[in-house]
Amino acid sequence: MVSLQAIAVAVVGFAIVIAAAAAVYRDASRLEISRPALWAGFVFVTCGGGLVTYLGPPDVPIPGLLVMVIAGPALYLFESDDTRHGDEPADPHALPDGPGSDSASDRSGEE
Repeated sequence: MVSLQAIAVAVVGFAIVIAAAAAVYRDASRLEISRPALWAGFVFVTCGGGLVTYLGPPDVPIPGLLVMVIAGPALYLFESDDTRHGDEPADPHALPDGPGSDSASDRSGEE
């Protein structure tokens, strides 16, 4: 028999997976990232797969589950960061969007 705790984890986990996929779709559409539905689906599959794996076999190592669950959102965040800051040359002297984030061409005359 399935315990009430397992049902609660499944319901809450499924709601979190749906919310994460919806947030990725909304953000990807807002940033005009190509194929937002594909990114949302990728996050849904990785997070949902982690949830199913957690609920299925009894002896699944937690670090492996965390890698599965974090893979989708982490790859999406890399893609969104690349979309926002894509073609700018890297500046080793300033953080992106930081207080001293002048472009590299502005500082080349100072040296």
